[in-house]
Amino acid sequence: MRHKFYIQRMSMRTVTLEYKTVQDLEQFITENDILDSENTLLQIFTSSNDKEYILNLIQNILLFLPNVNIIGTTTSGEISNRGSLIDSTVISFSTFNSTKISTKLLNLEDDSYHTGINFINQFENNNSDELKLIITFTDGLSTNGEEFLAGVSSVNNKVTIAGGMAGDYSKFEKTYVFTKDSITSSGVVGAAFYNKNLQVYTDYSFDWETVGKKHLVEKSEKNRVYQIGGKTPVDFYKYYLGEDMGRLLPAIGIEFPLVMNKDGVNIARAVLTKHDDGSLSFAGNITEGSYVQFGHGDIQMIINKGLNSVKSILNHPIESIFIYSCMARKALLQQDINLEILPLKELAPISGFFTYGEFYNSKNDNNDTTNKLLNQTMTVLAISENNDKIEKVSPNIFHNNLKEIDDINLHRTQALSILIEKTTKELEELNQTLEQRVKEEVKRNIEKDEMLQVVQMQAQLGEMIEMIIHQWRQPISAITSSASSAQVYKDSDMLTDDILDDTFNQIIKSSEHLNNTIEDFRELFNTDKLFKSINPTTLINKSLTIVNPIISKYKIKLQKEYDSHNHIEVPIGLMMQVILNIVKNAIDALVIKDLDEPIIKIITYDTDQNNIIEIWDNGGAIPKEILPKIFKKKFTTKDKKTGTGIGLDMSKTIIETKIGGTITAHNVGEDWAVFTISLPKNNCNL
Repeated sequence: MRHKFYIQRMSMRTVTLEYKTVQDLEQFITENDILDSENTLLQIFTSSNDKEYILNLIQNILLFLPNVNIIGTTTSGEISNRGSLIDSTVISFSTFNSTKISTKLLNLEDDSYHTGINFINQFENNNSDELKLIITFTDGLSTNGEEFLAGVSSVNNKVTIAGGMAGDYSKFEKTYVFTKDSITSSGVVGAAFYNKNLQVYTDYSFDWETVGKKHLVEKSEKNRVYQIGGKTPVDFYKYYLGEDMGRLLPAIGIEFPLVMNKDGVNIARAVLTKHDDGSLSFAGNITEGSYVQFGHGDIQMIINKGLNSVKSILNHPIESIFIYSCMARKALLQQDINLEILPLKELAPISGFFTYGEFYNSKNDNNDTTNKLLNQTMTVLAISENNDKIEKVSPNIFHNNLKEIDDINLHRTQALSILIEKTTKELEELNQTLEQRVKEEVKRNIEKDEMLQVVQMQAQLGEMIEMIIHQWRQPISAITSSASSAQVYKDSDMLTDDILDDTFNQIIKSSEHLNNTIEDFRELFNTDKLFKSINPTTLINKSLTIVNPIISKYKIKLQKEYDSHNHIEVPIGLMMQVILNIVKNAIDALVIKDLDEPIIKIITYDTDQNNIIEIWDNGGAIPKEILPKIFKKKFTTKDKKTGTGIGLDMSKTIIETKIGGTITAHNVGEDWAVFTISLPKNNCNL
């Protein structure tokens, strides 16, 4: 038997059985002297969604313990002193000396809010100081956990709520919660603890990073969302994570939650149901008008915070620990979820399950509680009937759990998490830098014409950010699709080493592409105006990298005729902006023209005095009356829907005043518009 390092006077007691047979159950009850008492609570966490199995299990327990209290739930994984389990049934037996236990079950009524009100009203003395804690489990698919908690709090805003929403291993078909008297697939169960001296401590770990820009929730009703960023939620997931998301929702949605900030706290919302109209229902409410971001798990932060939770709990009396953790954490960390869970067993017996949503309680200075529905978190409930704190723990409790993780799959997943986190932050910092530059330009340039130039720059930067979004979508979708496909193969027992290697190679290739293109974006927005040597072909290709996804999207044929072999000396970032301005204008013209074969042609060559870059498009000749005006300030033929159309005067300023070249435009026939950039050879290394 493993030696325990905690030493404290025990008043309540918890022991845990991984149930297999009736014989094992009888032997366990006898060996552990479990009392058949109303002061004994059994929490049952089972992977089985077979109603008959659950009813038979309850009857087997009642053969030996007819007077105990029981609450139970189906799960997406179970937790015992051995850590994370699958396909098991865990029974946690807690016997109290001075705490009264009462259990209730209520089927879901008109709505989850009123269900919460009626649920707590079933308990006697539901507003007394004696009622210290309620552990409650709801079904995982029908009940709105946030509304349910709000209903409970409307009756009693001081009682601590813990527990979570039932799971069914990502099948999203049916979940159950039950007591010893009844079972339901649409409702709630709970155990109320009456003892004003009961010591109750709650904690949680989140540690998921947000990815990408914030998106406006334009239409929602409580936990059902109809429109985000101009798209249905299903199309929103498909747009940012790939076409496979439509097929894999709702299961994959719990691993890619939407994160919003409420009262200064990041709260995730996981997908529970996909509807035929493209809307999605989430585990809790997402308010219309709020902003959300995608979330992804930071593996190292999750593991480290698990150890920090141990340190926090050490400051409180503990006799039993119950863990209600999100199944997404288990999916992310796999077996290494034990690095987060197992340090807690050195403090007290542990048990619990992996949920579709976790209930967490926090208190303010007035001792009023806020009961919140969380997702992607690990919540911890520690209770004790005495005030004694742990006097001694093993000195190796933290070191033993900071082992080197040698699983290459975890290393790769962690590397991907870090890559996404770092590059996202770099883009955010880059965007903030650009905004600051615009503000500084506004402050320095008071004259009207100078102010217009700043506005033009700001509009151009907005288009550049849109290009960044297009550029990143394809590799991120490739990464997501590869990971999702591997999971499907694994679930189907078809995952081979070759498939796994191909998956990792695709992820690594896409990740390298993300890493490389961030440097191109850095170059584009580089404020350094120093002249640097670069081959024209390299310069053009770096610029085209940013708009290639848009060119591909509109099926534009790109023809390259490079015949310039000199290295030109230019401010690279400024030259990239000029090339992108012209190419983007060409794309806009071709989209409006809607040709069967749209073409952009880029030609480079040398003359005796100059290096030439020509950019052609067959979107139609520039009208003769407009041609002399296109490089003038304030001139545009475009409306807001087709773009800014105000980059050409800036391009002319850059080429002529900062580089010393020229830029002109002319037509070839009725179909072709041609922009010619001429750079003097005195700026070149021959």
